[in-house]
Amino acid sequence: MTRLTIVMYHYVREIRNSKFPNIKGLEFEGFKRQLDYLENNYTIIDASQLIEFMNGGGIPDRSCLLTFDDGYKDHIKYVMPELLRRKLHGSFFPPVKPVAERELLDVNGIHFILASCTDLEKLVSELNELCLASNIGSNELSKYWALYGVANRFDGKQVIYVKRMLQHVLPVEIRKRITEILFQRYVGKDTKTFADDLYLSVDEAKKLVDSGMYVGGHGYNHLWMSKESRQNQEEEIESSLDFLRELGAPTRDWIMCYPYGAYNTDTLDILKEKNCAVGLTTKVDVAELHPKSLLELSRMDTNDFPQ
Repeated sequence: MTRLTIVMYHYVREIRNSKFPNIKGLEFEGFKRQLDYLENNYTIIDASQLIEFMNGGGIPDRSCLLTFDDGYKDHIKYVMPELLRRKLHGSFFPPVKPVAERELLDVNGIHFILASCTDLEKLVSELNELCLASNIGSNELSKYWALYGVANRFDGKQVIYVKRMLQHVLPVEIRKRITEILFQRYVGKDTKTFADDLYLSVDEAKKLVDSGMYVGGHGYNHLWMSKESRQNQEEEIESSLDFLRELGAPTRDWIMCYPYGAYNTDTLDILKEKNCAVGLTTKVDVAELHPKSLLELSRMDTNDFPQ
């Protein structure tokens, strides 16, 4: 069985001296040290080599693929120049809406609320108060806390509770309104201006393609695909493909990166119909390149390697 180490990145920036020193990301200096480690211990391949393997080609032993999610300006400011300097390639997966419409995604609003918060218990209390004011009952909130107030390997229980409530648990209009209120309280910035500073522009996304980087699909609205109807998923995927065509990126034998790592059988069926070759999850493991699992490849997090 051929195995491939796929490394997942999000924020890569100069963090300590920035306006948001508590954002969970990778310091640029740590990124460079990690690339040193990966170059010394793996053969770093590009997406075209992975696609060629899927079509019967070969890849070296101990191969590694670098993936960068969510279309942050970090990727054009820090990541791409460093990769080009080392003659390496990365695979980038920007969701369409924040890049094309300059709209702040809820997931990123939540990240910066949390990065600006110094009292997580107070934040949970404020979130619950806003839920009560939106006619979410106290019994429901107790059930939600029991279900979602559970720590994982990166975040404590309060952080997971806030993320899940504002990502998908609450009805969409309520969670959007609450996220906007909390963003203003904690970050204190206009979301449109913030989005302009946070995300790639369309021209910058094209520059990634023109510079030899791979750009693949990550949906339009960055939704939990597993929670969407088949029709909504089809619209998300087709809109993402339209965007890739606009950028001049491949739309046959292409790569889909699932937002939040979420997908279901409908997602897989649609991707097969749309000539998708590879699907990237957030399951933590070295990927096994088996013909039956090409749309469900595992990835390792940047935090799983020396920095």
